[in-house]
Order: sequence, then structure tokens, then C-alpha cells
Amino acid sequence: MDNVAFLELFEPNSQALRMGLVLRELVFSSFSDVNESIVGSAKVKLALYSRGEKNNVLCGIQQGSADSCMLYVHHVDTISHKRLKFSGSGKHAKRIKFSDENEIFEEDITWLFKLVKDKAPF
Repeated sequence: MDNVAFLELFEPNSQALRMGLVLRELVFSSFSDVNESIVGSAKVKLALYSRGEKNNVLCGIQQGSADSCMLYVHHVDTISHKRLKFSGSGKHAKRIKFSDENEIFEEDITWLFKLVKDKAPF
């Protein structure tokens, strides 16, 4: 787990960074044996979390526009939840956009990560 590489994904001292750190901690506390890799180019980078092979992606975290933070989840196509809503129409991953730290509830994210764990084939 490379803290420096993760921190470099975000604008320094940004709200997006604070949200990313909260989500990252929830990733590591929710998934056992998860590996973090930083992928992308200078303009668009994200942290991907996988199990075993790098292609076995469970989720990802990225800075979004307007100081937001994006959480991407794989293996879950739809959810029915009062606070969590997918945005966009990604083919391989669905995303949830967080605009404020107060939108991140630990019980919501751990619920979502349990769905990912239940549906991931690895």
C-alpha cells in the first residue's frame, strides 16, 4: 500500500482527498487480501483494488470534477438503496459520486462492498 502514490491522485488538501482516504480505509477493512494499484495517465489516474491477479478488480477510487470523489464498483449492475445511487452507464464498473464527506456512511459502503464480495467470482 503506497500512501504517496494514492495521495498524488488528488489535489493536495482537497475535500476529494479526504473522501478518498475514508473510502480507501473502508476498502481495506472490507476486503481481505486486496491489492492496490494506481493506473492511468498523468491526466486521468485512479486506484484499483483487486484480489489475486490485477485483472480481478473489485472496486476503484478516483478524484472527480468539482472536488468530488468517485467510487467504482465491479460485479454489481444495480442496487436498491436509499442513499447510494449509481451514476453513468459504465460497462465494466458502476460509479457513485460523492460531493461531501457527510454523504459517506460506513454502513452504506460496507453493505455495497458485501454485494461486490458476494458477486465477484474470485
